[in-house]
Amino acid sequence: MNSEPTIKRFYRLLILSFMLLSLSLYMGCEKDDDPVTCNTVDEAGELVEATFTMSLTPAQVAPFLELYGAPIGFTLTHSADAYKIHYMTRDKDGELILASGVMFLPQGVETMDLVSVQHGTALKRENTGSVNPFYAMDGIMFAMSGFMAVAPDYIGLGVSEDIHPYLHAELTANAVVDMLRAARIYACENDLDISDQLFLAGYSEGGYATMAAQKYIETDYSDEFQLTAVAPMSGPYDLIGSTRDLLSRETFDIPAFLAYVVVAYDDIYGWNRLSDIFNEPYASMFPGLYDGTQELADVNDQLPPAIDALFKTDFTTAFFAGQEIAIQTALEENTLLDWGPVAPVRLYHGTADSTVSIDNTLSAFASLQAQGGTSVELVTLSGADHPGGFIPSMILAEAWFDSLSIASQ
Repeated sequence: MNSEPTIKRFYRLLILSFMLLSLSLYMGCEKDDDPVTCNTVDEAGELVEATFTMSLTPAQVAPFLELYGAPIGFTLTHSADAYKIHYMTRDKDGELILASGVMFLPQGVETMDLVSVQHGTALKRENTGSVNPFYAMDGIMFAMSGFMAVAPDYIGLGVSEDIHPYLHAELTANAVVDMLRAARIYACENDLDISDQLFLAGYSEGGYATMAAQKYIETDYSDEFQLTAVAPMSGPYDLIGSTRDLLSRETFDIPAFLAYVVVAYDDIYGWNRLSDIFNEPYASMFPGLYDGTQELADVNDQLPPAIDALFKTDFTTAFFAGQEIAIQTALEENTLLDWGPVAPVRLYHGTADSTVSIDNTLSAFASLQAQGGTSVELVTLSGADHPGGFIPSMILAEAWFDSLSIASQ
């Protein structure tokens, strides 16, 4: 007589169990079907497009390395594939813009360390790695040594049509950080195995960009990136000191560099003062000379090496009298001597460099240590001028990174 309630309870329990099992299976399927999220933490750094451009072999690269001063017998191990990268970053107004760079993936390497390699000064928009990978020779070198290497073009170069924010620390660092974000997205979406180690290296403007990126990563993005080691090379880190030095000279062989800073800052800070700073006919030639269509050598040929021919005497007099407050403040804000690095740093510079004085690196070496940097080293290249220090510095930095790499062990 008690069997009916028992049977009813049994069926109710059976139905309930079936419902719970179905629900759990449904939820399990939902979880399995949910794609892995590879997006960045910000719209800046979003990967827009990655396009394969070419494969490169060590034999193809060797003649170029010899041309740049690589020692006889220097060899690279891996072939590498180059990809043009389009990604999002932010301009001087904080607006999202399209930027570009190049990524190199070594062939035959299972687990890769990630390195960002920052290039030296370029004026022509096409003279960048995303357009021609050979313009990112340093990135090729690292990839052929087994690293996943990325090289941002920077704002104003490559696909970007803005005026390049030359030697502006924050905007330069943003382009580097956002390129790293895009590279990580690519690795995630394509199931590439990259380690947790992250390296930075760069020469000339790239040395400045490398130090700026380290400063901003360790100050503002330490929850997102942990740097393993950083190698800034022959960069103008002491921007205010370098500007005072160059303006005090009678001549400077590459006036295009000095004018580049002023024209870029005039655009970034909205001064609209080019006619107050430069003599004619040069004032009227700016910012047009820096529109991304001309080679550095062509721009330099149109400017006088004599400082008093290029700059108005009233401007230089006011500058040294401390009356050009806005310009001096901007230069001081973008000088990279006021912070203490966390990750190990090795500074490289040629002793015969007349383009970017070694005083920049000596000042940085002393200041970074004084600001609390506990692992800051200085490596000087005896007799090396600015072009001659490029490849030797990169070879030394790559060997240092390789000694720290867990993936390569």
